[in-house]
Amino acid sequence: MESSRGIQQLMEAEQSATKIVQEMREAKVERMKQAKTEAAGVVETYKAEKLAEFRAKESGSSLSTENAALEKKTEAEIAAMRVTFEKNKQDVIQMILGHVTNVKLEY
Repeated sequence: MESSRGIQQLMEAEQSATKIVQEMREAKVERMKQAKTEAAGVVETYKAEKLAEFRAKESGSSLSTENAALEKKTEAEIAAMRVTFEKNKQDVIQMILGHVTNVKLEY
């Protein structure tokens, strides 16, 4: 009788752990979607700002070298942002996976 109660408790603990892991996976997916959306918004805002600066300077002066330098600088900054995003994306995924796979059961 005692052993069947212990087995039942183990089964309940396993079901609880499975539920927690599933909830964490769903939360991770949602956080990744949110992070991607936020990153895209930041990139678009930055791009719009730099484009506005570029057009303002372009209309203010007709120096093609200055325009080319500004465009090149803007492209380099956008590329740097993309690299940073890609670099940090893996770290965030690893961190979330670490939290999901290290489930601590409380008795």
